[in-house]
Amino acid sequence: MPNNIPMKPVQIGMTIFTILLIGPMIFGRIFFGPAGFYWAFGFAQIIMAVIHFVVFLRTRFWIYLIPTGMYTLWCLTLFPPFANHPWHHGFAVASAVFLAAFIIVLISKRINWHYKEILQLAAVSVTGTTDGFTSRPYPTGPAEFNRKDALGLARYLKKYVITYPFIEPDRVVLVIPEYMWTYLLFFKRNYEKATYVTLSNSGQVTVRIAENDYRKYKEELTFDQLCASLGDLFKHFLLWYRLGTPENIVSLLNSPEQGHNNEK
Repeated sequence: MPNNIPMKPVQIGMTIFTILLIGPMIFGRIFFGPAGFYWAFGFAQIIMAVIHFVVFLRTRFWIYLIPTGMYTLWCLTLFPPFANHPWHHGFAVASAVFLAAFIIVLISKRINWHYKEILQLAAVSVTGTTDGFTSRPYPTGPAEFNRKDALGLARYLKKYVITYPFIEPDRVVLVIPEYMWTYLLFFKRNYEKATYVTLSNSGQVTVRIAENDYRKYKEELTFDQLCASLGDLFKHFLLWYRLGTPENIVSLLNSPEQGHNNEK
């Protein structure tokens, strides 16, 4: 099977969210002129700044302060209530600096949600196209780790918005959501219907792939192989974390084809 796993479109909701932000700006411009546009634009920047600041608080990854600052400064520069502020020119200059920094962050993939890459990497080693979806969790066997390792990996993966952790007395549950922001912004608080990997205190790794995520593949894949492959992927994550090289995880996800080939 080729490395470039054919998949259906994912994260369409982000496009819808963007349209919902842009729509009021267009409406304001048409019916209320430039002032209406800038009022709607300012409110949109407030929303985006709050979202990114909450993500910063939840992940403790300083990189999210860059978009937080950028959207805040755009609001201070263009929102009508601040039009005559004595620091208006300074806000404009600072917003340009933060915009340049944000572009660098995006190009370098320092902010990147990895849902699709994880699904693609899990499917790379699947050779069969029989025995489709089943809702049961799939045990993928033991790995060498303890609870401290599991908790450390959970913190690292949350920081880089790779998985969202649920910490339980007997295991750590790493959720792989299509929309990470639904967990970071408290819209979702459970994982029963999600795709997840569990790391138990006894050293066992178990995988559950949600039907909605399984249907993202354009062809039917052998389900047990897919679960085993996803479990192996997270065993690699554990190994890298224990070896003190967790940055390999982000490198792999930012370049899944190259990273997988290097594992062969």
